[in-house]
Amino acid sequence: MKTTGDITLVAPCGTHCADCGAYKVKDAPSMREAVAKRLQNLQINWKGVPCPGCRSVGGNCQFIDGICATYTCVTGRGLDFCFECPDFPCAKLNPAADWADVLPHNIKLFNLCCIKEQGLANWLEKASEIRQRYYQGKMIIGKGPQLE
Repeated sequence: MKTTGDITLVAPCGTHCADCGAYKVKDAPSMREAVAKRLQNLQINWKGVPCPGCRSVGGNCQFIDGICATYTCVTGRGLDFCFECPDFPCAKLNPAADWADVLPHNIKLFNLCCIKEQGLANWLEKASEIRQRYYQGKMIIGKGPQLE
């Protein structure tokens, strides 16, 4: 299944690049210092250059040295997203307790499932709210993360 629609700012792993601070600094340079500090606290060496999203640079992630293995895997199989792979979900998407409070592994899987079931356009309409609930919501058992 090939996805229709503009996927430029949606990474193969389900990350919504347009909602990332490292992408947003291109339009809001005042965010640069806060983004740099947050990434430095995570021991991520950010070069301070606004991130264009991994698709536009062939997976050459500025947060790691080299090409992202997930990007290479997905594009090497001729797919747009991880969920299109018969091996989905694989260990590349497996969350780990290390950095679990700051890395969006769980939201990536949720995003991929939403894109698969609802389509890219419908998911994009909800992507910012999904991210806000993930990072700022309060979990209510049986209801999921709720915004106050």
